[in-house]
Amino acid sequence: MDHMRFISETTLSVTSILLAGGLLAFPLTAIGQEANDQQQLRSLGRCEGCDFKELDLEGRRLTSLDLSGATLTSVDFANAKLNIAIFDNARLENVSFDSADLGGASFTGATLINVSLDGADLTGAVFEDAILEGTDLDEAHLCFTQMPDGITGNTDCN
Repeated sequence: MDHMRFISETTLSVTSILLAGGLLAFPLTAIGQEANDQQQLRSLGRCEGCDFKELDLEGRRLTSLDLSGATLTSVDFANAKLNIAIFDNARLENVSFDSADLGGASFTGATLINVSLDGADLTGAVFEDAILEGTDLDEAHLCFTQMPDGITGNTDCN
């Protein structure tokens, strides 16, 4: 019994130290999401099929993040670094990618509903077979961007 209490207290102490030191990249509380989803995302940088709601990831460095098949509702990725992130077959609703770096990101087969991409860098991003509702790519930086209709957007290549 004392052995189990020691392990529990040690785990709590280590978690407190990590939190105090700011070593965990994501907040521990996000409304409506499973704790396991959050833990998996923090530890592996991927969380396929996870469900996140009302999460603030503004300005975070999340390169190579894999959220394939995930459901994201009211998530803020403004100014985030999301190079080579994968959102394939994900459902994104009321998500902000304003001024985010999404170079090389993939949204293949994803559904984007009321997603804001104002000023986002979509260089080399892929939107093959993506469904866009209330989502406009025209305000983003498009260069070698594969559009949902298969055409390559190059309006902002220098």
